[in-house]
Amino acid sequence: MRNAWKIASWEVLRNLTNKQFIFGLVITPLIMALFIVVPVFLERMNQPSEITYYVVDELGAADTLKELLPTHVVLVEAEPGSDLRELVLSKKGAGYFLLQESFVTTGQLELFYNDSNSQAVSSLRQALTALLQQLRLAGSGVSPEELALLTASAQVQQVPLKEEAQPQTMHLVVSSVFTGLVYFLVFTSGTMLMQSAVQEKRDRMAEVVLSSISPRELMQGKIVGHFLLGLIQLGFWLALGLPFAVRFLEFPILEALRAVNLPVILAFGLGGYLLFSALFVGLGATMEDLQSAGNAQSIVIMLPMLAFLFLGPVISNPNGSIAVFASLFPLTSSAIMMLRSGFTAVPLWQQLLSAALLLITAFITMRASAKIFRVGMLMYGKNATPKEVWKWLRYRES
Repeated sequence: MRNAWKIASWEVLRNLTNKQFIFGLVITPLIMALFIVVPVFLERMNQPSEITYYVVDELGAADTLKELLPTHVVLVEAEPGSDLRELVLSKKGAGYFLLQESFVTTGQLELFYNDSNSQAVSSLRQALTALLQQLRLAGSGVSPEELALLTASAQVQQVPLKEEAQPQTMHLVVSSVFTGLVYFLVFTSGTMLMQSAVQEKRDRMAEVVLSSISPRELMQGKIVGHFLLGLIQLGFWLALGLPFAVRFLEFPILEALRAVNLPVILAFGLGGYLLFSALFVGLGATMEDLQSAGNAQSIVIMLPMLAFLFLGPVISNPNGSIAVFASLFPLTSSAIMMLRSGFTAVPLWQQLLSAALLLITAFITMRASAKIFRVGMLMYGKNATPKEVWKWLRYRES
């Protein structure tokens, strides 16, 4: 294990002195902030401008309609018989319409527009709908209060028999964040692992390294090293992002962390990372060049993405058979168990069984990847076929 730690330290130091890694470490949060802050800034800058509609009011309801419209939609009354088309074009209005007696019975109205602003049209449609309801209520003799009483929906308040059965918002938020962090580690560190294995194989560095340490120690060192690199990235970004999150989101982060079972979340996160990183590094050892690795990478990426297929059943029925299966199945349990625990109280036996299956699968995968890694890193000139990979798995270690 000492050699594995040496490899891990070497991987960490090599990448920390790499200009490309440092550039990505700094530029990634800036890009994320750009995509978060700029849309908010543009939304604030994109305040609705004043939009004017002209109306000939035969119902005497224009004042009521004005009160129902937002402030940026201006309604101007025109005299009957006016050339509304010429008035709108000359004044650069958005359009015009007629409030006639037939509107109360048919509910239909023609809007002649010069500016097809969808937001303004939507606001006008909502205001006309509310006006139509008021006019029809006045004609039927039913007061708005009586209508609200007759059409009121039943108010059903869910009260859990056991306090732990109630969904915990803080637990759900923290679980979702940790699930996202695990996927970040899997995709970033896994990709770096694959590329590192392929690059060292092409540069014939593996021959030198494997002459002094075992393939298993080399693979373990790479996995641990890139895991530490991922933690360094996350730590750096969290140090930058948490103050902004506390300031602008007004979310009690420390209280939320105390409210969840962090050891369980970390155990499933670490198990998921070990499982998928072993798959990445094993696949990288079978590839001859980075282009081949890129083509085959999608195969492994699809495996952790399987958890997204079960999000719907988990959210709608967290105690259903599909949710239970997804939280026990090793390829999806690392994400589903963390999310499911935010919706319901997961039985202890399911947590223990899921953790055991995940760790056992991760251990078996790492042993299998070590066998592939041992042979694949010393094979040059071609990519390994599935038949050859299966043959490598059947080799007995001497």
